[in-house]
Amino acid sequence: MLRPYSFVSKDALYEVAYEEAVRGLAEQQRVVESFRTRAGILFSAAAVTASFLGARALRGGSANFVSWLALLCFVGVATTSLAILWPRRSESAASARDVIETYIESAEPAPIANLHRDLSLHMYRSYLENREGVQQFAALLQISSGLLTLEVVLWVAAIATTG
Repeated sequence: MLRPYSFVSKDALYEVAYEEAVRGLAEQQRVVESFRTRAGILFSAAAVTASFLGARALRGGSANFVSWLALLCFVGVATTSLAILWPRRSESAASARDVIETYIESAEPAPIANLHRDLSLHMYRSYLENREGVQQFAALLQISSGLLTLEVVLWVAAIATTG
């Protein structure tokens, strides 16, 4: 009896692994860009909230404790959002120079299967290295969202107490 994979070459399997590694890194990059987009929106929302509700709460010229807390929340949203928006170095591509020197211009060029295999492993390591940063972005975005919600509640409370 023939095994179902007996007709599939190792070269083709390495190519599949390579394509999946590329897809994984591309998806990870899309997630990072999505976090950055949302962080920008949260920062904008916090600024608009502080300018409109803060102006109303501080109309009398004096800030009460609740107003200061709301301002502190705005600073927290700004800080966490900027931490997400700040450029970071992420690992995503192998060095073209290394690929050329190792696989193409060596004494004997390497088979494409070896290239696919090694690049797949490199991209997987990159994926794992980047994963911690993605998790940090997710946590920062959750903190920023919570702070924005708290900022709005505090500004409304400050407006209500100033009468």
